[in-house]
Amino acid sequence: MRQLIRLAAAVALLVLLAVPALAQGQLIIRDPGGRLDRDAVERAARPLLSRGAAVAVYIVETGGSDDFTERLVDDGLMRSDGAFRTNAIAIYVALNQRYSEISYGDDWNKALGVNDNAEYIRTTALNPGLSAGDFTRGVTTALGAIEEAIRNPPQPGGGINIDPTPIVVGLGGLAALGAGGYAFARQRRAAKARATAQQRVKDAREGAGAVITALGQRFSAAAEKAKFDRVSYPPAEVERLSQLQRAASDRFAAAQLRFKEIAEQLERREKPTNEQLLQAAAGYDKVAVEAKAIGEDLAAVERLRAELDQQARQAREEVERAKKA
Repeated sequence: MRQLIRLAAAVALLVLLAVPALAQGQLIIRDPGGRLDRDAVERAARPLLSRGAAVAVYIVETGGSDDFTERLVDDGLMRSDGAFRTNAIAIYVALNQRYSEISYGDDWNKALGVNDNAEYIRTTALNPGLSAGDFTRGVTTALGAIEEAIRNPPQPGGGINIDPTPIVVGLGGLAALGAGGYAFARQRRAAKARATAQQRVKDAREGAGAVITALGQRFSAAAEKAKFDRVSYPPAEVERLSQLQRAASDRFAAAQLRFKEIAEQLERREKPTNEQLLQAAAGYDKVAVEAKAIGEDLAAVERLRAELDQQARQAREEVERAKKA
């Protein structure tokens, strides 16, 4: 019994020791010029890492928005379709272009998205150190401001509580202030891509829905006509019509189910990526194509029924002529 108690206590201790480790995030520092005090950056990032954040800091000689994106993709913080890792926080500085940017995942929207706080922190916490040539101060102050914003999320229309060193007005400072235009352009491109994907899936859904609705009306009309097949046509033709219409109806039911499944897949995702939206749009397009093909099958049934009706009329006319003769 004592051994079991000791074993349970040991397991509990291991769990307690493991939990902090599991909660730790990831820190990436890309500083080929050695301009950062890595220990200081690691200390400043520690509170964010304890929250499970993936923190990346890039200080490069030459670059810009496209280089930033490539590095995020290479380090696994962004997918090639532009989807940002939800727990990521990234600070990027390109020296020759005097360009700075702060990007973040959806986990930090309340702290950094409200009132455009990421841009506020970039200009008031990161850029002052960059302007003065103190890259470590710029990065650590920005990380501290981000942590403070997470601990005390801002209210819409308000601000965040940080105490940055005043911006040094000089060539570097002015250029850093202007770098926000690049970030804005990048955000605008992302917003445009998002809007395009959303419109694409909307158009595809409405297009497929319209085809399915019209086809459903045709099937209803065909079902009404089928009620009179047995009293109108020979048994062999009745069976033939029944098989063709049943096959078309089964395909139509499958297309309707696929249409519903695509919508449900999107609804299960709180925030679908652009790629997922475009995949859904392609799925709707396939449903529309399939529905049109089913419409051709149903048209063949309708033509056959029309031919049989014509044959029946001709037969009746011949009978009438025979009686008159």
